[in-house]
Amino acid sequence: MSLICEMDNTPCRSYVIREAGPDDLDFVERLEKECFAEKRQSSKRSLRNSITSASQLVLIIETPPKRKQSIKMGAAVVFHYKRSIRIYSLAVDREFRRIGLGESLMRYIVSFAVSHGYERISLEVDMNNSKLIGWYRKFGFEPTRTLPDYYGPEESGLRMTLVLSTKRTVQDRLLIVTDDIRSVQPWSSKLNFCSAQEYLSDHNYAKSSRFHVLNICSSYRAHSLGYYVSLLANARNHTVVPSVVNMKDASTPMVAQSLLDEIGDYLQAKLSFWTAQDFTLTVIMGKANDPRFDELAHKLFRLFSIPFFSLCLQFKERWIVKKLKVLSVKNVAAEYRDLLKEALDEYSTRKRHIRPRLKQFKYDLAILVNPEEKTPPSCAEALEKFKKAAEKIGFYVEFITKADRRRICEFDALFVRETTAIEDHTYAISRHAYTEGLVVIDDPWSIMLCSNKVYLHEKLACSGVCQPRGWLLTKKDIADELVQPLVFPLVLKLPESSFSQGVYRVESHAELQEKLKKMLEKSDLIIAQEFLVSEYDWRIGILDNKPIFACKYFMARNHWQIYNWNSADSIDFSGQHEAVPINHVPASILKAAIRASSLIGNGFYGVDLKEIGGKAYVIEVNDNPNVDSGIEDQLLGNELYELIMQSIFNRIEFERQQIRYIS
Repeated sequence: MSLICEMDNTPCRSYVIREAGPDDLDFVERLEKECFAEKRQSSKRSLRNSITSASQLVLIIETPPKRKQSIKMGAAVVFHYKRSIRIYSLAVDREFRRIGLGESLMRYIVSFAVSHGYERISLEVDMNNSKLIGWYRKFGFEPTRTLPDYYGPEESGLRMTLVLSTKRTVQDRLLIVTDDIRSVQPWSSKLNFCSAQEYLSDHNYAKSSRFHVLNICSSYRAHSLGYYVSLLANARNHTVVPSVVNMKDASTPMVAQSLLDEIGDYLQAKLSFWTAQDFTLTVIMGKANDPRFDELAHKLFRLFSIPFFSLCLQFKERWIVKKLKVLSVKNVAAEYRDLLKEALDEYSTRKRHIRPRLKQFKYDLAILVNPEEKTPPSCAEALEKFKKAAEKIGFYVEFITKADRRRICEFDALFVRETTAIEDHTYAISRHAYTEGLVVIDDPWSIMLCSNKVYLHEKLACSGVCQPRGWLLTKKDIADELVQPLVFPLVLKLPESSFSQGVYRVESHAELQEKLKKMLEKSDLIIAQEFLVSEYDWRIGILDNKPIFACKYFMARNHWQIYNWNSADSIDFSGQHEAVPINHVPASILKAAIRASSLIGNGFYGVDLKEIGGKAYVIEVNDNPNVDSGIEDQLLGNELYELIMQSIFNRIEFERQQIRYIS
C-alpha cells in the first residue's frame, strides 16, 4: 500500500492521507496541544523524531492539493515493530470533527497493517473514557491489559489489541508484484496486487517477513525492475517466485538441463508415446496448455519456479532442453486468459511446493581458476599453497578452467578462485556444481547476493547493521528536487561492481546528475552512499561464521579507493596492506563483520568495514575474498590454507548424511 492515498468521504470533501514530512511538524505540535491534556502531550522534539524515525510513521489527513494550499485536518502517530504496530496517537482538528476523518484514519491504518503483513495493532486508551473505548471496539479492538497509573497517579490506562493474524489467509500473504498494475488487477478482486515501483520504494514492506511474493513483471533481465523485485524480496526474507537464482537457472541451459535430469525417468515414461523429435509445453504456474500434461507442468514448475514459460525439448537418446523461454504476463493474459485465472486461483490457495532431492558424489576437489586474469583472488603461489594444504587434508586436487565445466560431476567439491560475477561462467559453474551435489565455495547464493550492492544495502539495513547512509535511486529519482536532500560527497555504485570498478565519487548535484544518467543506462537502480573518510579499510576474513584473518587495506596513493584503475603505474595501482592478529582487532569490528556475513550464509567471505570514531561501518560483504601469499597469510602462513581446506572437507562429510534440495 502506498503511503499516499486519495479517498472520498461522503459527509465531507475528498481528502488525502499521506506520510508527514518536516514541514508538518508545526501542525502536528499544534494538534497535540489542542487535543490532549498538557501532561499527555508529546514534545516538539519527540514529534520531530517521530517524523524522521524509520521505526515510526506519522500520517497526515488533508484536502487534496489543487490551486489552493492543502488544508491539514488531522494526524496519527504509529510505531511499527517486527510483527505489530502501535497507534500512539490519533487526533482531528476541532474544526473538522464529526465528518468521519478519525474513522478514515483508523481504517487506513488497519488496511496498511494488513497489506504490510503485520499480525496485530495495539493502542492505549484512558480507562475512564468509555465512549472512546466503545469507538475502538467498533474496529475490532478488544481490551487485553489494565495499565495502573499509566497516565499518572490514579489515571489508569487500558491496552486494546486488534489481532490480524487470525484473519489472514494464504491469499492475504500472497503479494502479486507487477510493472503493469492496471492490466492485472481485473484478474481477481480477492488478491493483493502491488506495482514493482511501490514494492521497491516502500520500506514498510521490509517490516514483515510473512509475505509470499509472486513476481510477474514483464522482464527478469539483470538490473530490470523484475530482477530487483526478487532480489529485494530475498533481502526482506519474503518467500519469492521466481527468485533471482531461478531467473538465472532458466537462462542457463547447462543448469536447466541439470534440473530437468532430476525428473529424467518420469519424463521418459510420460513421453514414451511421443514420436516426434521435439516436444514443446507451455506452463502457466503449474498448469499446462495441454491438459494431458498437467502433472508434467506441475513438476516443471516445481523445478524451475518461473510463473510463465514454454519449454522446448529435443530427444537425443534422452530428452534434453532445446530452449526455455520466459513468457510475459501480457502475452499469457491475451492467449491463455481462462487458464491463467484458474492457475492463479489454485496457486493462491495451495501450500507451497516441496523441493526435490539431489544426488551425491565422491571426494575430489576442483579449484576453478583463470590463468589470464589480471587481479585474481589468489596469486599463483597462493594457489599452490591451497593445493598442498588440500592434499595434506586428504583431497585429490585439480585446477580447472571454464573449459572444464562439463567435467564438474567428476568432483565432489568445487573451490572458486576466479573473480565471480552473475553474468559469466563462474556463477553458472557454481550453480551447476551445486545442482550436481558438490560442496561449493563460493556457493551460487553467496555469489548472487554478495555481487549485488543493492541487495547488500537492503539486507544490512533490514537487519539493523550499521553502514553508511544510503539511497536507492531510479530514473524517477534524479529530478533536482528529489536529490537536493542528499549530502555530498556521495559514492555511487552500480549494483554489481567489484574491485572498486563501477564505483564513483561525486562532489556536487551537477556531477551527480551527469554520472547518474550514464549509470542508469546500465541499470534501473543505482545505490548512493555517504562518503566516509578513513586512512584504511578493514578486511575481515570469515569462514563458517568465524574470523580467520584480518587485514588493513590502505588507500592507493593520491586516490580515495584501495584500487586506482586509472593509474598507469603498477606501484600506484593499489595501496599498502597490514595483517593484524585477530585478537588485536577491535571487538566492534569483529562483531559487525560476523553479523554482516551471517546474513549471507556460512561460507567464505571478506567483510570490508571502516572504523569512524570507534564505530564500525560495514561497507560490503564479498564472496570469494582475496587470499594472496604474503598478504592475508602473513601471520598464519600455511595454517590459513589448511583452515579453508578443512572446512570444505568437513562440509563433504556432513553432506554425506544430509538430504540436499534445490532452492
